[in-house]
Amino acid sequence: MDIKQLEFFVIACERGSLSKAAACMYTSQPNVSKTIRSLEYELGRPLLKRSGKGVSPTVYGETVLEYARMILKATATISSLSVPDVKNSIRISTYPSNMLARLLTDFYIEWGHLFSIEHHEGTVEDITDQVHQGISEIGVVYVAQHQVQTFQHILSHKNLEFVPLKTKKICLYVGKNHPLYQEESVEFSALHSLKFVRGVRDFFSMEHHLETVSMGIIDTKKLNHVVYSNSDHLTINLLLYTDVCSLGLDFMHGPYSQYQVKALSIDGCEPFLQIGYVRDPERTLSEQAKWIIDKFQLML
Repeated sequence: MDIKQLEFFVIACERGSLSKAAACMYTSQPNVSKTIRSLEYELGRPLLKRSGKGVSPTVYGETVLEYARMILKATATISSLSVPDVKNSIRISTYPSNMLARLLTDFYIEWGHLFSIEHHEGTVEDITDQVHQGISEIGVVYVAQHQVQTFQHILSHKNLEFVPLKTKKICLYVGKNHPLYQEESVEFSALHSLKFVRGVRDFFSMEHHLETVSMGIIDTKKLNHVVYSNSDHLTINLLLYTDVCSLGLDFMHGPYSQYQVKALSIDGCEPFLQIGYVRDPERTLSEQAKWIIDKFQLML
């Protein structure tokens, strides 16, 4: 049994036709038929019901199809783990952030002739998993102060450590089309009347932290989330061209403030989010990772 046999079988089932499967796989129909027949012979049972209208999986074929899809998905995941030469790359995972994207752009401008860049965005869980798996050397995250102990406990099972760099507060980001754009701050009690884009849904998400900070002044479940997305591009476009706003870290580094987006302070909100990076303490940080951390700390 090999991957090609499973691929041909899955595609044939999904397309319902050997000829369509052949066209999809850029091969001939006889080759698809021969490959699937060899798999059936190896397993000792028919996988497909063949008719003039096409093909469909047998009862046994349905079971094999389920496992074949799992195998192909796992194979694709393994293939995605292929990374450039560690010595010639910076491999980093972060939460979605325009500031961090600009930092990596600066890295390319200064070091692009020496190092390649591999960058992943995601939730705190995604980031820590990628560092644990060796996909990324470091992962930039933020964690509420009251959650740090829990976070450290989670990391201990993955043999990772969290290195805090700065404690920040949250703010409200609005664009020039928002009615609050000319304001400098906003009350907690005013948030329920606004329209929000909500980022990645995560235990460590911004909205999850807000309930603790606001001390019950506003129920975060009642915030009017009109868009859910983990795309920083969509968030920026919504802020620039609509009256939708977003909650985020109070983190607008001067040289990188190229958009007409304004950060409004939230009255009564104190710094409570620890921003830092996750690493494997048994691995020595590369020079390029140290450069990123040093520059990021200056930005903070």
